[in-house]
Amino acid sequence: MRNNLNVGFVVTCSGRWPRELPEKRKAEYGKWLSGEMSQVQVVEAEQIVCDKETLEGAVRKFKEARADVIVMVYGAFTGDDVAAYLAEMVKVPIILWAPYEVPFEKNTRLYANALCSMTMNAAALHRLGAVCHTVYGSLEDERAVLKVRGLILAYHTVKAMRHTNLGLLGYRPTAFYNCAFDEGLIRRTFGVKIEETDLKVVFDKMAEIPQNVCQEEMAKVRDIYDVELPEGHLENHARLYLALKEVMGQQGYDFGVIKCWPEMGNLHATPCAVLGRLADDGIHIGCEGDVDAELAQIAQNYLTGLPTFITDMINIDEEENQMTFWHCGNAAPSLANPEYELWMRNHPLAGQGSAFWGALKPGIVTIARFCNLGGAYKLFLMRGEAVNRDRYTRGIMANVKVERPVREVIEQIMENGVPHHYSLVWADVAEEMKRLCELLGIPVIEL
Repeated sequence: MRNNLNVGFVVTCSGRWPRELPEKRKAEYGKWLSGEMSQVQVVEAEQIVCDKETLEGAVRKFKEARADVIVMVYGAFTGDDVAAYLAEMVKVPIILWAPYEVPFEKNTRLYANALCSMTMNAAALHRLGAVCHTVYGSLEDERAVLKVRGLILAYHTVKAMRHTNLGLLGYRPTAFYNCAFDEGLIRRTFGVKIEETDLKVVFDKMAEIPQNVCQEEMAKVRDIYDVELPEGHLENHARLYLALKEVMGQQGYDFGVIKCWPEMGNLHATPCAVLGRLADDGIHIGCEGDVDAELAQIAQNYLTGLPTFITDMINIDEEENQMTFWHCGNAAPSLANPEYELWMRNHPLAGQGSAFWGALKPGIVTIARFCNLGGAYKLFLMRGEAVNRDRYTRGIMANVKVERPVREVIEQIMENGVPHHYSLVWADVAEEMKRLCELLGIPVIEL
């Protein structure tokens, strides 16, 4: 796939060092890397790199496979020549990975000396201006594994975003200035390409859906969900769901944002429940035309493969140190808490479409938003835990317990000028989001 990260993998040692340990690490670390992430295509050097011939062979293979990053594991001590040549010839970042020493005693020799080797190699690469990252620890050390995994996922997300086509379905709702965006800045910063399709195209596509197809979709919705909608709203829901699927595919959009009111509401087709269902189909469309919030959703989805929830933050509970994240009803049904009822009802505020009413499931969440502040991007980032609590107003919500005092959090949000939409994903990817920002040169506001 175009978005898969091509990872070159090589184990190295200098010529005079024993081969048993490097061969063992080649098998173990290669197996781990190949099986760890579906987003990765591993390109493994055929031999341990220990001389000029094997080094040139690895370079040829990595260049032919268009490696995006190289993971270089120290089988044993390696001079500066290997890392320097890889950096100069393949011209991609290198992750230098030094496992721990195998046990040794007073009268035995070192079998790897990997930490010393990584230290000197990293210094050499810095002198050359090459990009490198260092990881110290064996496969058994979760800290090392998580760092390698996080770096690879961050590089994958950078590559994926540079291949992303974001579709604008309309612009932004009336008076929502915070949803305006700078297309040139987005392309320079993230590489995301933006194109526009007028809402009239969507409305026309809705009208073209054959009646029998629409009826089948309506019956499917009734079978799955608890539905109570005004006359005609379920038909509009079905037509819009089918139309957006078709438009997104025809236009080649990987993600989208939609101007969901007032025009859609005027036609009794406010799309909240449609957007939730589409998210479970792998079609992610952010609401209220908020491109910057959608950028966070894109990054979170590439990191996890999971649907996310674009939401307002409407309330705090200082006693429980919880924040209420609520929106009109656009969350993916797969995120619903099975302990409580999930309804498909009219829009909870405007009454002009379809929306899910329910509580979202408990679990660790990462809360994020990219913010254009003063003509440059920053990432707003926060960890939390969604608690097991039913909704307490119409619409869809998650009550999230956070570490810092909630009043301090909201004061910092407003002091920094962070807009009102956030993207929540049910996974802890805060470190991966920070690594992504390191690669993109984006400062992080972490609360």
